[in-house]
Amino acid sequence: MLRYIRIISLLSFGLLVIACSKQKDTSDRNPSVNQMSDLQVDPSFNWSAALKGSLNVDFVNPDNISLDREYLYLEDQNGGLLEKVQIAGTSAQFNVSLAPNESYRISFPYSGQKFPINGPGNYQFTAQDLGQKSAKNTSGGTCTVCNSPIENNLAELPAIPNRAYRILSENQVPGWETTAPDGKIEIWSSGFNGVPAQEGRQFFEINANYHPNAALYQSLCLEPGSTIRWSVYHRARQGVDVARVLIGADVNTAVEQAIMSDGTNAWGYHSGTYVVPANQTTTVFMFEAVSTGSGNSSVGNFLDNFRIECDEDGDGVPDTDDDFPQDPTRSYQSFFPTSGKQVIAFEDLWPATGDYDFNDLVLSQQVEIARNANQELVSADFTLSIDAIGAGHHNGIALLLRKSDGTLFTNNIVNTISGDLAVDPDNTNGFIISSDVFADIETYYQNNGQGPSKAPDTLRFSINFNSGTTADLFPELYLFRSDTRGLEVHLPAYSGSAAFDASLANTLDDNGGFKTAEGLPWAIEIMSNSDWQHPLEKVDMIDAFPQFQTWATSLGGQNQTWFDYPAENQVFSLIP
Repeated sequence: MLRYIRIISLLSFGLLVIACSKQKDTSDRNPSVNQMSDLQVDPSFNWSAALKGSLNVDFVNPDNISLDREYLYLEDQNGGLLEKVQIAGTSAQFNVSLAPNESYRISFPYSGQKFPINGPGNYQFTAQDLGQKSAKNTSGGTCTVCNSPIENNLAELPAIPNRAYRILSENQVPGWETTAPDGKIEIWSSGFNGVPAQEGRQFFEINANYHPNAALYQSLCLEPGSTIRWSVYHRARQGVDVARVLIGADVNTAVEQAIMSDGTNAWGYHSGTYVVPANQTTTVFMFEAVSTGSGNSSVGNFLDNFRIECDEDGDGVPDTDDDFPQDPTRSYQSFFPTSGKQVIAFEDLWPATGDYDFNDLVLSQQVEIARNANQELVSADFTLSIDAIGAGHHNGIALLLRKSDGTLFTNNIVNTISGDLAVDPDNTNGFIISSDVFADIETYYQNNGQGPSKAPDTLRFSINFNSGTTADLFPELYLFRSDTRGLEVHLPAYSGSAAFDASLANTLDDNGGFKTAEGLPWAIEIMSNSDWQHPLEKVDMIDAFPQFQTWATSLGGQNQTWFDYPAENQVFSLIP
């Protein structure tokens, strides 16, 4: 009996030790504190309440849809377009800064598919033919005078057996004619002799029989005076095949637009723009064989996926994908942040710590960015709101244009500026928005609960860029002391500007990188699709936002929308 009691006692003691050990481990991992100054956070944390990073999409393609060069859209929960990118092969990549308090999806307009996502990361989707993938070729527009300017652009009609070929009379092939005297058109099905269709299951061979320089052609109903963009895929059967594209009012007067020279390893992509002459009511597109790698005039020059699309401004980007269809200098629009607005909240006593209410200066910005057809930056239009000025010091606001990885551009990328900012003489691609916020606001306000309140001042300005810059843009707002220009406060891990007094770093409470030894910052970043209610004066962030501590100690892994759940009567709310 004593033996059993001893065993039970030992088991009970062991369970007690395990229980105590687990409880201690949890406490050490995430201790509860009463104020932010007592937090200890991993120094790697970036203090950004945002979904930031690379969003990678890869497609599985069982229906052989032509993915390459098609567009993917990133949309918000209401279907609003945030950004678009072209697919390269079967993959696409977005670099995003998303508000975590919103839902998102990837849209593939060519097929009509939509896929939900939850932020940056790697995704794999299946591209499916939902019966919409030929919409670009059949929908009318400003450049067409009929509902379907192209017929049978994928050579899918008539259907022939799998892994076979057929030589047919031109009256059997909808939409197409040939200049070959025998009137024959050759069609292959995908996989015959190891050659895959570029899209779908069939494709043409221009050299059907022994007729050198024969051509396939189609007559289109295009609007006189309009600008169209054409594209087609070409491939060799043996060696290198050469064909040319001709466009005109008829087969006898069509003018050469491009030479297509391709090998056997892949389908070559060819495209161009064409202005339909006045009074030209019918426009003929011809694809004429020039030579074959085999030397045999009946062997070679594969053709697939012929398209025409409206391009009103002639910039090479079809109107369906052009965010500025009437402006040849602009083609694509994007935003910073990608969704919502960026809020930056500062403590201004650096290199000493403050009261951690993060209302010394609160800024929110939205930027509309335009790029041209070559993805080069053209312009950026800024809207900046000065939401709170709870500081005792006089501070200024500066802007430094960085790359998305935080590094600086080595060359001047700016052409002209306009609006509420001036060039910063100390920084290439740097600007002074205000040298003294208190002096520049229209009416004195603080918006911190202890001083005057008013609707925040909103500043607007624009930057036009020099040609040649394709990098993603990170417009960094930072604070500097009005009477001590070298005293700057940046988001954690960002370097000071060229005007920064580096001798102040690692003094007092600073431990480098604008963080304390405990990993605490002087500035935090929030991406939100709603206004942020910042803490009242002297209200610690932990008191103002009950979910903040867990968000910080989990390095942003938990409570990603902590900023949407303030404690009652602890945050500033502007009374209308």
